[in-house]
Amino acid sequence: MNKKTTFLVVIFSISLIFVFASIFREDVEVYESSLYSWKLDKVLEDLEKFYEVLEEYNVKVLYQDFSSEFLEENDDSFLKNMSEREIGVYHLAGDPSWGHSEGYEKIKREIKKVLSYNEKVDNPIKGIILDIEPYVSEKNEEFSVEDFEVYVDQIEKSYEYCQKHELEMRLAIPYWFDSIDDDLLKKVIKNSDGVSVMNYNISKTSSKIEREVELANRYGKKIDSIYEIEYGKEGYFASKEDIFEDFAKLKEENPSENLMISYHHYGSMG
Repeated sequence: MNKKTTFLVVIFSISLIFVFASIFREDVEVYESSLYSWKLDKVLEDLEKFYEVLEEYNVKVLYQDFSSEFLEENDDSFLKNMSEREIGVYHLAGDPSWGHSEGYEKIKREIKKVLSYNEKVDNPIKGIILDIEPYVSEKNEEFSVEDFEVYVDQIEKSYEYCQKHELEMRLAIPYWFDSIDDDLLKKVIKNSDGVSVMNYNISKTSSKIEREVELANRYGKKIDSIYEIEYGKEGYFASKEDIFEDFAKLKEENPSENLMISYHHYGSMG
């Protein structure tokens, strides 16, 4: 075999590898998912693009940050569009101060905005998801177990209030919560309709959510494993196909009918 023939054989072999890899990737299951979206203006400026993302990622739950101005109106056209696509919508809200002492009153005010909006429209918001992260501080102060106890107390009161008014409440929590205090993690999961775990350690997604899935199964709660969308950047998954494959492995190792993949966030999807 001469050099030219050898070269052609190598090129042909590489081409076959890419073809088979492409076929394999197309067979990767696209699981039902939830999607975080912080800016409604970005969504509304190109709804067709937004609908394409919803379909491409098989989104069934939307965590959308609605402004106070939006919630004061009675326009439910966006919610109607989501309902027609069988997508449940939750108001995404939160601030670190909500996890501190007296934070419950701030959370309750936000819940009341959703309840007031729902009373005015035919297509209500299904619930609220609280992304509080009370350990985030501009002063870089240490957040102790006692501080977490205060946070959990605000959550317990808020969930009781939501249940009283038949509004679902979910929580965004860090993957390392179980390393702080397992009893507090139990309380957080029990006092919510579901948790959305910021499972951003791409090399250990399966093990980092193991305890949370176990508790969600025990208490019959929904649970998301959140993937941060930063394609092409170091420390993040390179493509959506890589994420699909990782979640398939995660789900196999943590079997649960309550487990859903989640994406953070729409604004970084192009």
